Amino acid sequence: MKTPLPLVLAGLLACAGCSGDSPDTPCTTNPSVPLEDVQRAGALVFPVDTLVEFRVNIAELAQSCGGDAPAIQRPTAATAQVFDPEGQPIPVEVAWDPMNGVPRLAFTPTTEGRHHVLVAFTPVGGIRQFGIHVARTWSGSPTPVTLPLPRCAQLDRTSRGLWLCDGVALRDPAATPLRLGSATSPPDVAVAGNIVWVLGDGRVRRYVDTGTELELTGSLLLSTTEAVKVIQSRLASENELVVMDNQSLHRFVFTNTGVLESPPPTRWAPTSTLLTFSVDDAVGLLVRAAPDQVLTVSMSAPNDSEACAYSLQANGSYARATTPCTPLRGRPVGLEEGVVWTHSEARPQVTPSPVLRRWEISQGRLVEQSSLVLDGRLSVLRVPIRTGFTVPSLPADTWQVALPRSHPPRATLTLELVPGTLLRTTDNRLTHPGFHWGGDSRPATGTTIVYEQTRPHP
Repeated sequence: MKTPLPLVLAGLLACAGCSGDSPDTPCTTNPSVPLEDVQRAGALVFPVDTLVEFRVNIAELAQSCGGDAPAIQRPTAATAQVFDPEGQPIPVEVAWDPMNGVPRLAFTPTTEGRHHVLVAFTPVGGIRQFGIHVARTWSGSPTPVTLPLPRCAQLDRTSRGLWLCDGVALRDPAATPLRLGSATSPPDVAVAGNIVWVLGDGRVRRYVDTGTELELTGSLLLSTTEAVKVIQSRLASENELVVMDNQSLHRFVFTNTGVLESPPPTRWAPTSTLLTFSVDDAVGLLVRAAPDQVLTVSMSAPNDSEACAYSLQANGSYARATTPCTPLRGRPVGLEEGVVWTHSEARPQVTPSPVLRRWEISQGRLVEQSSLVLDGRLSVLRVPIRTGFTVPSLPADTWQVALPRSHPPRATLTLELVPGTLLRTTDNRLTHPGFHWGGDSRPATGTTIVYEQTRPHP
């Protein structure tokens, strides 16, 4: 793994002596260090192949000798170096702003990723080191799809292009919506290819998207099984739906005879109080580790999580495996097929900056595959995670967010800017592995605007 250069403030350069001649009147020097390295004018992430400009905050020295008033010493000049993610230097221009007494840096990055900047001040001020995040522009569809439905809280799509928005099926924006549940209580929906699982209105239903219609292939009354409580996560395949509520794992199976069955549920939650980790108070996530094994992910401490394995038994239920749980650094902030995202807060003497981590399934366990240091006020937006697969979003500037991208075997994540036409609020924008969406939640006139992360379906 490539280790980023340290993000530290070097010791301040030695300052000029005071006028006091007597050793009985010693001088004291107090450095004043700004809380932030860069004055970014709102931008936290910059697009690749465009000019990047910002001002760098300075450190001051306040020196007093004996009873003299403190003398403030500031730098008057600076030089800078900028290195791309591979450690190669790139040209940078430095101009001193005499009005504000700070240097201005300008350079044009040609590579996406975290760039390392070193600024040396003279005659005082020392050296500042910090990271600048450079992202690629949106690589998905440039034109959004506008669905005539209030902003979706839960959104998915079949392989044949059928949209599923809060329990409403819609073939295309001009088609007639088909409600799969009551209007007052949207069902929970999970999609696997062209299979649609619907849990709500007291039953579990399985549909097949034929390309022209949604064909019901199975239905099971929930009164015949233990009640599903507050849904946290779900895993869908062609013939199986595994639902994790705040206490148990529920399994629903579509048999070879075309019948839906439900083996006895399995309790996964410990008896102690579970820690929540999202704005919708999620306490657990579900990850597929193998065809016959799932992992439950929950927080074990305020800044740590764990993944515990459950294996399929002869009676059709999942049971806790004998293998120990795998520790995961950070709290869960995202979920994809076979992937968990965590966010670790800064820890003194351990990690000076927060870190975003991506964990992938490998040989039945979650293994850290890549990460990104979140310096310079870069953070992860807190969004709902109980509705389905979610990719973390990071605020790039006032109007845009950025999404993390993985490039195996590279161990460092990069960022991609999403279109800035949607308002950046935590309850307005959501990201699925396949698309990014937002919109207006007004019941009568609201719409959902969707940007697909891959080109539109044929």
